[in-house]
Amino acid sequence: MDSSLLVSLRQYRPREGRDSLENFITEVFAWLLRNGNGISEAVLTQLQRAMPEREGFDLPRDSEEIEWNTQAQLGSRRPDMQAMWPGMAIIFEHKVWSGLGDTQIKDYRTLAQQAFPDASVCVVAITASRHQHSREADANLCWSDIYKTLEHYLGRVSEATERFHIESFLALLAHEGLQPSAPVAHEAIRHFPTAGKLPQQLEQAFTPFVAYGWPIDGAYQPEMKRMRWGRVGIEFHRTDAKRAWSPGIFIGCVLDGSDHLINHRIEDSIKLQLILDLSNGLSRYYPSMHSYRQLKSMLCEMTQGSRWTFYDHGAEPQPNTYHPLYLETPLLEVLRGSKTMEEQRELIFSAGCEVLELLQNGGHLDQLKAECDEVSE
Repeated sequence: MDSSLLVSLRQYRPREGRDSLENFITEVFAWLLRNGNGISEAVLTQLQRAMPEREGFDLPRDSEEIEWNTQAQLGSRRPDMQAMWPGMAIIFEHKVWSGLGDTQIKDYRTLAQQAFPDASVCVVAITASRHQHSREADANLCWSDIYKTLEHYLGRVSEATERFHIESFLALLAHEGLQPSAPVAHEAIRHFPTAGKLPQQLEQAFTPFVAYGWPIDGAYQPEMKRMRWGRVGIEFHRTDAKRAWSPGIFIGCVLDGSDHLINHRIEDSIKLQLILDLSNGLSRYYPSMHSYRQLKSMLCEMTQGSRWTFYDHGAEPQPNTYHPLYLETPLLEVLRGSKTMEEQRELIFSAGCEVLELLQNGGHLDQLKAECDEVSE
């Protein structure tokens, strides 16, 4: 290893307006990467796997030395870290609990392409949790991913000094709650005073929607539903059939996925969701209905490349037959840039209208309603 870690950190200077923890972790991480070829190789291999398919990069050859820099000037900006070798420039932005700027990743890419015209440019975000990830980044990682990679690499290290430095960095990440998820998550503790009010705040946001003009065909009546079955939002019930859920439609947020059996999908972020609800008496029939299969096929196709993700809970080993189909998008993305409740309501309503129109595309929903009405029991 090169100069002492403590000597290296002696040169560290907190940057005004920045979280000093982010800078401190960056300096330690970069020191490890500069001074351990095996560490550098392990992290770059992990990053290569995190890249989208067909958009990866070639790892440096053994003869190519990697230059790891922190806070190096890049045009008018100073990214947290850069990795350089012939023909390649990787720009890193590191976050702990703060968010990425609206144009930060895009600006880094533009500046890097100008600064390194003969190199391939990749911009990477490393954050505390996945809901901080950026769609603009070429790849996104969490500090917990870095933790697992270094922990795995540690199993191959026999040299005592290298082991000590890696173990010390892992201890730092664990101390700050950046290791793989703990039973009591550090981020949840950090944000609980405000996040604990989220159900009431969402109720406040959604309640006026019962009087809005939703773009939905047929005799559907909107009703505001406070926290029930772990979800908050608007339920659209049919008033022209013997079953309110034939099908019913929910637009809102699932905060506790225990009843819906979807906790594994909402642990990273709250989603704005459209959920198709079907009554218990239809559970034996609707999976085989032609209209239901057509609706699933259409939604799967129409959501490709959109901000909405289609999820078929009926395909799970333990499906909740009351709530089989979901269209969802991260709530943070829907509300990005908003400052007032009025702005947030308009953004939620606009997204709700968008997803309702998506659901009704092709007329399969109307056909499903008709087939459900034919079930006598």
